[in-house]
Amino acid sequence: MIRTAYVWLLVLVAILLSGFAMWQRSIEVINHQDEVVLLLPENAITSSEIEMITLNRGSEEFLFERVDGIWWQTKPFLCRMDTNSMMNVIDRTQGVLQIGVVEGDVSKDTLGLGEHADSITLATKNEMIEIALGRMTLGGRAYAAVDGGQPVIVSQSLHRIALDTDHRYWRDIRLFPELAVDAEKIERRIDDDLLSLSRTSGKWMIQEPVSARVHDDALTEWIGRLASVKLGSFVADEPEDLALFSLLSPRASLAITDTNGKTQTILIGGRVSAGSQNRYVKLKNTPMVFSMNWDRLSQLFPTAEIIAAPTGSGVSPFDVKRIRIASKESETMLRRELETWVDETRGDTIVEVEDVRALLSWILDSHPISVAIGPYPRKLQVATITLEGYDRIPMDTVRVAKQEDGSWILDNGENVLRLHPADAGEVLELFLNN
Repeated sequence: MIRTAYVWLLVLVAILLSGFAMWQRSIEVINHQDEVVLLLPENAITSSEIEMITLNRGSEEFLFERVDGIWWQTKPFLCRMDTNSMMNVIDRTQGVLQIGVVEGDVSKDTLGLGEHADSITLATKNEMIEIALGRMTLGGRAYAAVDGGQPVIVSQSLHRIALDTDHRYWRDIRLFPELAVDAEKIERRIDDDLLSLSRTSGKWMIQEPVSARVHDDALTEWIGRLASVKLGSFVADEPEDLALFSLLSPRASLAITDTNGKTQTILIGGRVSAGSQNRYVKLKNTPMVFSMNWDRLSQLFPTAEIIAAPTGSGVSPFDVKRIRIASKESETMLRRELETWVDETRGDTIVEVEDVRALLSWILDSHPISVAIGPYPRKLQVATITLEGYDRIPMDTVRVAKQEDGSWILDNGENVLRLHPADAGEVLELFLNN
């Protein structure tokens, strides 16, 4: 009994497939062509001049526009697109093959080319081409019509990318694509901890939590990470409740302001799941929520101590003409004379050049064992070192404090405390004991 039912089932399937094939042939007559024919003639529209792409998928409409060479999704919301992906859409549209034409009395609705058909439109400033995308059929074929014209049979390549591909894959997944060349201000906030940097005349400075020089190598590495970081998996577009992602009051944020005063801010929300460190992330002023790997995300939020310059002063040793070393007990004035140094306070006595170079190297070049941001311990101060230029104008003053364990602190008024080991200060003690 079971074998008989199975046989009848196979017969029924064969009849249905045969009927479908006959119905298919009844509406399709393929006029085979001796050579490949493009749906759009090569001169139909110039790809380099295309500035707008409209994509209709059922009840959804997406509008993409090229502005100053950059592709943007402008509907249903603003989102930067990947240029290569958008050019691929254009190339696929212009490269779709026409296999044949539909003959016979077949309605456009039957072919999926009716009034509400899916479509893709390419437009320049002066011309526009609309391709209606109908039903896909067997053998890698589909129906299409150009500018409301005669239905034709085409390869499915355009249907696949325009209708089946998730359009989110066309987005630019770089977080801050213009950062390396266009940034003027960076603000990193974690709860109430703010790190703010700004660039003036090409030079970066820390503005918060203190006004201080930056560590150029650390800043370059940080900007490099920011410029190269990519968005993670897209979770939702235009979610109804951001509280579900802990994005109404985000714990952390990172804002980049460019030379035009435009700011792009990334908001860090809650964990994706209880057993994961990955976080929900959202770009401010856009309704997209995505997730990012915590290991990569945490690298975008360095402490101020990492970004602050590690050296006691940013003065170049070649610009120093005089060095004034002052303590409670004494004052020493050193002056450069060509390749030698003399001590003015001791009648221009010649000083060992290597001793002066070692002192300058300590305060201008050497890196500390640690950096902390906080008030300078004035009670522990043992000396100040003032560096003067060839015009006799002070360029910077480095304050030197000594802790009970013998370690040294250098600070030039920035409240960035550079901690050095006990033996590092020997180069200064040579001049304090004079």
